[in-house]
Amino acid sequence: MSPKETDLFHDAEFPIEIIPERVSFIDTMEVARRALHEAIEIKCFYEGTSTLLIGTETVTATAGDVIVINPYEFHTTVDLGAEKGKYHLIMVSLDFFAELPDLPDLRKLLLGKGYAFSTLWRDHSRIRNIIQTAVTETVEQQNEYRLAIRGLMMELLAILLREGLQKNDSSPREHAVRYYGVVEPALRYIRDGYTEQISVEALAALCNVSKYHFCRIFKSVTGSTAIQYLNEYRLQIAHILLLNTKESIAQIAQKCGFESENYFCRYYKRQFGISPGKARNIQ
Repeated sequence: MSPKETDLFHDAEFPIEIIPERVSFIDTMEVARRALHEAIEIKCFYEGTSTLLIGTETVTATAGDVIVINPYEFHTTVDLGAEKGKYHLIMVSLDFFAELPDLPDLRKLLLGKGYAFSTLWRDHSRIRNIIQTAVTETVEQQNEYRLAIRGLMMELLAILLREGLQKNDSSPREHAVRYYGVVEPALRYIRDGYTEQISVEALAALCNVSKYHFCRIFKSVTGSTAIQYLNEYRLQIAHILLLNTKESIAQIAQKCGFESENYFCRYYKRQFGISPGKARNIQ
C-alpha cells in the first residue's frame, strides 16, 4: 500500500490521530512549541533512519522500529541520517482510554505513579502489524473503520502495558505536570538556543517567575537543574556530531555552545566515561 496523507485528528470527536506518511525533519521553533502534549505518540518507521532526542536521551530509529513517546515527554529530531526516516504517526489521547471500561487510569499510572512505556521497540512484528492495519483502515475508510481503529488501539495498549510498562523515576508526577506550562518557554529556548550562552536568570525571565521559583519548579519537572539539563542536551547533540561528522572536537564544542574545548572534553568524559577523541576512534 502506498499511504496517502490523511489526517483523522481534525475531527474533534475522534480522539485518535493517524497520519499514514511522515518524513522526519529537524524541528522548527513553531513545531517545538507543540512538542509537549499529553497524548501518547507512536512513530512506526518503514524507511530511512532518524535520530531523536527524547528527554535528554538519543534514540536512533531505522526501518522496522517503533518509537513510543510518553505523555509530556520532550522530543525532537536531531539527525536525519543518510536517508530521511519515514514513518506512520499515531497519536492517541488519554481521554480515549479514559472512556473505556476495565482499563487502568493511565493519567494516574503515567503521570502520578512514575511509570512509563518503553521508548524503542525493535523487530516487534505484532505492533507493526497493528499500526499498518490502522493505517490501512485510515486510508480506505470502509464501513465502521473507526470502530476497527479503536479495537486496534486497545490491542496496542494491552501490549504496551504487558511488555513495556516500567518504573521511571524521571517521569513527571502530578504536581510536576502542573508546572510544565510554566517552564515550557525555558525548555523550548534550550532546545532552539543551546548554541548560545544561556543563564538561569534569562530562563527565569522567559518564564516570568523569580530565579528561586524557577530553579525549584524546573528541577521538579525535569529532575535536573537548568544548567545540568542544558549541558546534557548539548552533550547528546555533540555526541551525534562526534560520531557522524568529521568536524574537529573544537568545532563541535563551539557549535554546541560549550565555553571551550577543554570544558567540553571534561564534561563529555564525566558523562560518557571516555574522552571525545577515544569515543571517535573506537566507534
